[in-house]
Amino acid sequence: MTSDHAGARLRRWRLRRGLTQRVLAELAGFSQGYVAQIEGGLAPLERRATREALARALQISVGELTGHPGEDRRGFPVSAEAIERLRGGVIAMAVPDVADGDDDGDVDTALLDRYFEACRYDLLVPALAEMLTVLAARSRTVTGPAERLHRRRTVEVCHSTVCTGAQLGLPDLTLAVAGVGMRAAEELGEPEYLGLASYARIRAVSATPGAGRVAADGIDRLSPYVGADPAAAGAYGMHHLISAELAARAGRSAVAWAHIEEAAAVAAHTGERRDRFNFGPANVAMWRLAVLVALGEGRAARVAPPGFRPEAVSSAHRRASYLIDLSRALLQGRGLEDDAAGALYRAEAIAPQQVAVSAGARDALRVLLSRPRFGRDSRLRGLAGRAGIRD
Repeated sequence: MTSDHAGARLRRWRLRRGLTQRVLAELAGFSQGYVAQIEGGLAPLERRATREALARALQISVGELTGHPGEDRRGFPVSAEAIERLRGGVIAMAVPDVADGDDDGDVDTALLDRYFEACRYDLLVPALAEMLTVLAARSRTVTGPAERLHRRRTVEVCHSTVCTGAQLGLPDLTLAVAGVGMRAAEELGEPEYLGLASYARIRAVSATPGAGRVAADGIDRLSPYVGADPAAAGAYGMHHLISAELAARAGRSAVAWAHIEEAAAVAAHTGERRDRFNFGPANVAMWRLAVLVALGEGRAARVAPPGFRPEAVSSAHRRASYLIDLSRALLQGRGLEDDAAGALYRAEAIAPQQVAVSAGARDALRVLLSRPRFGRDSRLRGLAGRAGIRD
């Protein structure tokens, strides 16, 4: 990979995302001059940490930035071959005529949910690839009463694919299936599935400036069903939570907290739900923390909200994500490095693969490694290695 080639790809992706060199530099933690040197072929893009930071800022995979799709991070739990099979399933779902598979295979969406909640991405990605291919082939032949069940399974598998692609930092796996899932949900006309598909669509475009409008559209679609349909109410609440984080990332604090308060009001009525969203008071408290981190106000998280019980959320994925956010929040100040490291150790104990794929975990680890004493800590460096941090 030549510097000229890497710089040209960086510039193309930056322009595609509508970012200036200054904004990209700020997002990645570099100077504008350094980004300009890379784009101009004057600075090599050799360090893995630099490639990861730029890819994360652009919301793409490292392979998309470098032009080498098989470039895996050390510690990444999913093989390049499995990701390519998943990409083939996504293509088949978007263009069923290219699907080359059996249409009578098993589509067990409950299995996908278990793998995702347990953060077993090594098992989840191959299962998704297979189910996408089966559904794509089936879409060419299904008729009659079976069509409604087929559409439900399509929404569920597309939702799982989008959430997995977003979690693994592979946004190219999300857009096409988000559209397929949304069309299936609209054909169904069932609020629960409309909520699933709409949330997936928001996740698929969350890095774009218009993501807030997509979320607002989903809120409008779901609001008529909130009082009568508990599943729709949970999805509606989740739309407000993701809207809060989007607003916080844009620095719109008042808007973010308004969304959080609306979600909290809904959660007070739904209670804790054991479904795909795990929506309820505990999850709202976890998203409050994510909003504080996005606003740079993580120091306010030193004291947990009254009555907050993380164990009320059954999902290992959600609890580990909360602990990663807690570590990042504690590191927005000084003097709580031990607590921040402890949060990451607990997250890894709950869901090792979640820490391995989490950009937030890597951010926290790099901050910790830069602090006095922690840079030489063997336990922390071991965790950093398992998360793919090489230097």
